[in-house]
Amino acid sequence: MWYFKAQDGNYETFPSAGTPSQLKDRGFTYAIALHSAAKDENGNLLYGNIPFSGYSYNNGYQDGASLGRWIDSILKGIDYFVVVPVLIDESKTRGVRGIQYWKGWIDGVYDNTSGYQIGFYWYLENPWQVSDGVVYEEDIQEISNYIKNKWQHLIWIPYVNDKINLNNTDIKPLSKYFTYVFVQPHYYQRWKEYYTGTLEGAPNEYPYLTRGVDALVEILNWIWSIPNGYIEMEVDGTINSYPDLINKACDYVTAQKNSVVGDTWPQRAYYYNANTNNVDEVRNQCPEW
Repeated sequence: MWYFKAQDGNYETFPSAGTPSQLKDRGFTYAIALHSAAKDENGNLLYGNIPFSGYSYNNGYQDGASLGRWIDSILKGIDYFVVVPVLIDESKTRGVRGIQYWKGWIDGVYDNTSGYQIGFYWYLENPWQVSDGVVYEEDIQEISNYIKNKWQHLIWIPYVNDKINLNNTDIKPLSKYFTYVFVQPHYYQRWKEYYTGTLEGAPNEYPYLTRGVDALVEILNWIWSIPNGYIEMEVDGTINSYPDLINKACDYVTAQKNSVVGDTWPQRAYYYNANTNNVDEVRNQCPEW
């Protein structure tokens, strides 16, 4: 996942996120370009909003073309996916952009990028987005068909964790609309919460903390039951303050080998918090990561 900054119609890179050649040197075969959000100490948004000029097809086209021209100048050299912004802002509560906007966005990106742009990333990670009434399943289906008719891919990276009833999510019903579904197991993040003292509730309430890799393996087996389901590997800069978290990142490799696949999975997505150094640190400990 290759993050960029978006604010007031302008875009900036995170230099630490890597160039196409640096990503390829680490064995990545594509980049997933999406925006990152950050706030100041007063809660004011510093960056993160994808520009939203209105709900129409033309608005979407204009906004998508602007990002497409910029992103292609940065990522040309590695295959990449471009975010489809779902919500109007970062609040997670304020409206969706709508089907006509999304079609315009897709065309605006597609018409203003090179052959390195191979598809789109559905931004909303919520595994209950249809059940919660945030978006309609028929809209996801229509957008999926719209993208695939261009011979492009659509991917999704929903989150789960050790306390979620996996079969009570929208992940399996919606998976058929995506080329790949990379599920975020939240294993690394749970251990991070534990180490940093931000865990809500007692540690014995969480299977990851009480059963470790065995609990992660169970979730991976569920993910593998999705025909196009794969895993997202997860790490961030907290490993610099809590070194044992590198071992928790390495557990993703162990769990894959202990899963029904019996080996590392053929498709994987990577979250490394916009800093390729985090990838290098983990791979020093477990090269197969």
